[in-house]
Amino acid sequence: MKNRHISISSAVLFAALSISAGQASADYVSRASALCKSEIQHKYGSADQAVRVKFKAAMGNQVSPRLLMQVLPRNADSFKVSCDVDGRAWEVVSLQAKTQGDELRVAKVQQP
Repeated sequence: MKNRHISISSAVLFAALSISAGQASADYVSRASALCKSEIQHKYGSADQAVRVKFKAAMGNQVSPRLLMQVLPRNADSFKVSCDVDGRAWEVVSLQAKTQGDELRVAKVQQP
């Protein structure tokens, strides 16, 4: 009976730690996303022609996250931008526009 109590306590503790770790990772992604959106607005938008920016994906870790953002200009085609953030200083390190050839393409699979 004692072993069962210990295993249940361990499971509850593991679940609580997993939830808190998930919230911490969501915080750094949202903070990095806000930094990237601001920098993209500054670089690709103007005072009279703001661009819309959408979050697409996050890679890396909390020290050096890399985010993929989609830029939607009002009178032009959309494009994706890779944004590298320094997680220690919380500043954007680099922005790099992706060309069509850089994107991952998904092939259709034929059903038998």
